[in-house]
Amino acid sequence: MKKFMAKLALASILALSTQSFFLINPKELDSANLTSVADTLSTSRLSFYGSLGVGHTAGVSFIRISTSGMPSTSTANLFTGDSVLIGDGATAGNPAGTPYTVDDIYDTDEFTLTAGLDATDKDAGDLVIATRSATHTVTFTPATSIANGAFRILIPSGTNNNNDGIPNHDGFDMAAAVGVGTTAPSGGGVTSWETATATASAGTGCSAGNHCFEARYNGINNASGTFTFYIHGLINPAPATGHAEGSADTYTVTIQHLADRLSNYAVIDSTTVKIAVVESVRVTATVDPTITFTIAAVGVGTTACGLPATITTTATAVPFGTMALNTFKNLAQKLTLSTNAVGGGAVTNTENDHLGKDGGTVTFIADAGGDSPSTMDHNVTEDWTTATNNGFGFSLDDAGDGANDVTEAFTYNVVSGNCSAGSYCARNFANLAHTDTATEIFNSGGLKVDAGDLYVCYRLTVGSTQEAGDYENNITYTATATF
Repeated sequence: MKKFMAKLALASILALSTQSFFLINPKELDSANLTSVADTLSTSRLSFYGSLGVGHTAGVSFIRISTSGMPSTSTANLFTGDSVLIGDGATAGNPAGTPYTVDDIYDTDEFTLTAGLDATDKDAGDLVIATRSATHTVTFTPATSIANGAFRILIPSGTNNNNDGIPNHDGFDMAAAVGVGTTAPSGGGVTSWETATATASAGTGCSAGNHCFEARYNGINNASGTFTFYIHGLINPAPATGHAEGSADTYTVTIQHLADRLSNYAVIDSTTVKIAVVESVRVTATVDPTITFTIAAVGVGTTACGLPATITTTATAVPFGTMALNTFKNLAQKLTLSTNAVGGGAVTNTENDHLGKDGGTVTFIADAGGDSPSTMDHNVTEDWTTATNNGFGFSLDDAGDGANDVTEAFTYNVVSGNCSAGSYCARNFANLAHTDTATEIFNSGGLKVDAGDLYVCYRLTVGSTQEAGDYENNITYTATATF
């Protein structure tokens, strides 16, 4: 297991070694600067390198991290969906234990996993690691034309175990590096490239303190145009010692132009750039569960259920007015439903009773029975085209909004059951006075819906023996969402 304190102990040694290196290699300090130099990271997000706090048992998914003694001491830079390794031992291909997935961030030192801890990953001090790998795109313009030379990129490495797949707090880890590529500009003078090499810090030909990436070329480069180096898969550092959250840690990258083989690839030109790594910003938002349902007026002449409305309704009234005997009157309202519920929404309707004289229950206009066989009720649709088959009922019609459509329980022109082609299909409202159960008239198909709508078409006809007077009842629509 990589020891964080060991890295700190070697920091001063690295500083002295680096100073000594430059004292005995003054040519690099005196060399010319390349121009237009940049190192762009595909992600500048810090790696996470923390440890478990106390109090964990096998199977728990609620994780508490240590708040001191490690590079990462808070859940900053951990995100839902991140892959983390938790454990106390490094093995080939599994440098820090068992892989887990972050389910949610609870607070500054606690988070949850999608699965419980293994019995081997529960001890205080076990590492908690999330690596962030980046591609470095290094661009530069040479200062000198050199025949059969090379370019070399030096990227800071950690001082301890910088090639084991565990993030360092003071440099980049090379274990995940997957290759190096180069691109020369048109007219750059390079006729061919030899295979680019990647050497870990302190490896053959690579001094300690930097990982070395080198590409030798044939031909004479032009001292113009932008060359590009691609370095893939380096593991970004964890927070540095003394790191302040939100403040980037910076590292110095060196780009060198080297002489040819006969000159032992001595450094001719050199320049440095700074790169910065920092926590990603966690953006959070809460969307409340919502449902909206509206009942809207339909004006005279608006076609609903294939017929023009003869009287204008309001959001709260369906005023049939004075009825001519044995003659249909057709009015309508428009119902609209919106909800962000994952299970969608649905609307049901009920009536308190038949249309009663003066709102009473002794004298009333009965709910319609439809045409033969006169079996229409709140669950059964039937043709209803004969005005002498008196009563009150309703039908449904798609409001014609295309993508906003909902699924109707039936429509006026449906052909099924007791409804035939070219007729008018209708139903009764569920009558609470008769202990009917509320009936669903439309739904959003189990999906979220934005302004799904339809017409409810009210139909009434009365016979010559209907007692004179004012009749009314009330219809209730109930919208329900499944969150």
